[in-house]
Amino acid sequence: MLCSVFATCALAQPGPTPKTYTYLIYHKLAPGLTIQDALSVEREWRAINQAAVDEGNLIGWHMMVKQMSSNPNSSEYDYVTCIVSREMAIKGASPAAMTKLYGDSVQTRMANLQKRDRQTAPVIKFEIWENVDALFGPAFRPDKTSTVVVDFLRLRDPQANWRPVVDPMKRAGARQVEQNRLRGWGFSALVVPNGSEKGYGFAVARPVANLNVLAGVADQKPTDAQNQMTRTFEVVRQEVFRFQEFTTRPAATK
Repeated sequence: MLCSVFATCALAQPGPTPKTYTYLIYHKLAPGLTIQDALSVEREWRAINQAAVDEGNLIGWHMMVKQMSSNPNSSEYDYVTCIVSREMAIKGASPAAMTKLYGDSVQTRMANLQKRDRQTAPVIKFEIWENVDALFGPAFRPDKTSTVVVDFLRLRDPQANWRPVVDPMKRAGARQVEQNRLRGWGFSALVVPNGSEKGYGFAVARPVANLNVLAGVADQKPTDAQNQMTRTFEVVRQEVFRFQEFTTRPAATK
């Protein structure tokens, strides 16, 4: 997912979406601290993950700050970081890249970073998501498309075959991208940890320029795709995030 589902800023390219995985990592700020306190830590992680992206070991990394949530426990966490990989494993920067960043003090600097990370915004949970499908419009850029709306879903019938529903949902998302209502659309499935007590197993991410594009829902006639989605999935939770930090992908070479 996440969202994406949370692969959005790492995969902002046209064409079919290859199978990828997102490690969704939830952080809660220590008492008395703010997002500004966490930025120095996360920007250092961004540099490390950018080195891994440059080497082709990772697809991307990004940080998103929670703005709103339907979760009654609104203080459950404060922000997420996402690592996007081609496999269910994280392959970081090489020793040579780490030496380029930290010289001959890699172990000392990494130990210090991990300590500051735990003290500033410890990880309270993490999930691994399979990014099933996604599309992005030409206007999508994490630095310009700052807001992402994420719907966490569960099947109304646990035995239902959900895969045939994804294509109509994607086509509906594509129409909204063409209408400049969305900057992109992504669908992800939770891999681990997964279980009925979790409450959700899927997520839809919708990058938008601003929340105004979601206005007027009551005035719109539901499309067949929306009706099909509603019959298949229930929205368990909705959250709104702001892109804060992100890696960039190397330019393609011909």
